Amino acid sequence: MKISEPMEHHPLVVPSLEPKYPSRTTTGEKSPFVGSSRFAVLLVLFFCNTIVYLVRINMSVAIVYMYRDDQEFEKSVVLSSFYWGYASSQILAGYLAARYGGRIILVCSMLGCGICTCMIPLNTSMRMVVAMRALIGVCQGANYPSQMILLSKWIPWFERSRALSIISAGESLGTIVALFGGPYLVSSTQSWESIFWLTGLTSIVAFAVVFLVLFEGPEEMHRSGLLSSREIQFIQSGRSIIVRSKSVPWGQFFRSVPYLSCICIHFCSDWGYLLILCYLPSYWRNVYQVSDSQMAFFSVLPCIGIPIVSILGATFADWLLSRKVSLLAVRKGMSALGLWAPAICFHLLSYCKPCKASCPAFWFALGVMVLGVSLRGFQTGGWASNYLDIGPSYVSHLFSIANSIGATSGILAPLVTGAIISDSIMNWGYVFNTVAVMYLVGGVVFVSCAKAHVLFH
Repeated sequence: MKISEPMEHHPLVVPSLEPKYPSRTTTGEKSPFVGSSRFAVLLVLFFCNTIVYLVRINMSVAIVYMYRDDQEFEKSVVLSSFYWGYASSQILAGYLAARYGGRIILVCSMLGCGICTCMIPLNTSMRMVVAMRALIGVCQGANYPSQMILLSKWIPWFERSRALSIISAGESLGTIVALFGGPYLVSSTQSWESIFWLTGLTSIVAFAVVFLVLFEGPEEMHRSGLLSSREIQFIQSGRSIIVRSKSVPWGQFFRSVPYLSCICIHFCSDWGYLLILCYLPSYWRNVYQVSDSQMAFFSVLPCIGIPIVSILGATFADWLLSRKVSLLAVRKGMSALGLWAPAICFHLLSYCKPCKASCPAFWFALGVMVLGVSLRGFQTGGWASNYLDIGPSYVSHLFSIANSIGATSGILAPLVTGAIISDSIMNWGYVFNTVAVMYLVGGVVFVSCAKAHVLFH
């Protein structure tokens, strides 16, 4: 596939003060959100994220069948190998997305994921599995940096909380399908390899969808005659004037305390979430002795609430902005709710003791786990949207740096957890308290240091 010539870098020129929420009567432009072309773009990105998480989470299911229960070290290495590649590719992916455009990088990401996933059942040696999972991580490292570039072009800033909630809902759907459908697929085919064949092929389908239907920006779609003049004017009314710039202020990024607070909360949030994605099936099976069919159902339940809470929370955040609540107050409030409430839930989980799935402790653990994971959805209207607030021109760079550092928690959390529980399953309480502390610290740092106006011009 031929990559287009590098595009000139065009950072946005925006006021350094916190923006005011522009009502449609103020902007003079009207365009419904649902049914619009920008909404269709979000649906494509939602589909991509669904496939991305199918490919990412398939190993959490397959590993139950690939390795024995006493091979905790091997499991932890395989589960963390994805994040070796994921963490290492973020910054380069952000640079390439800014230089060549988000669409072409996203296309390459989806194709690479599909090919590497299909390679796993062809050679199941641990060395090959680890290598392919690391390469899948490299490919997926380009996913969100490229999508952030597309969002900065397609979505007015006052719709970005909702936009992020929609595309991030794909993460939950992909997780649900993988955790729920994986065990049933293995049961029906009598082959765990079928998990990789099916998810790999769906990633290749996603590559074709993005390549055929997605436009880099509204201007390109308007020139093709497929985007109305009214909608492109509405989109442009929510963006700032564009001028040319020759360099990226890397040093300024790392001297900015508000941006460093974004990195901190990103890392702390990812620690708990990525740990749950990796270990939830094993937790239910080893601690509460659930069957394979039950394991699928109970692993899915905590993920169902995330997109619901995320969309409702993001809509509420945008409503608060329309009621003249400051953007900074909204970002801090949603972040605090999205981390401190789950921190309480994970602390409560530390009191749950191993037993069979029918015992009261199991049902308490299930309910608290569902609540704790679901409440994470409030973060979408908080720190997750803050990158677009503080640096809309450099959002792919800002997000890729933070996501790269955040992804290291996907390496460390499984390894630390594997070391903690290798001696006894009674040690899960230490695991959950570690998550609670991470969430508490991340929330305190962000609430204390965050800003919501443009910091990087």
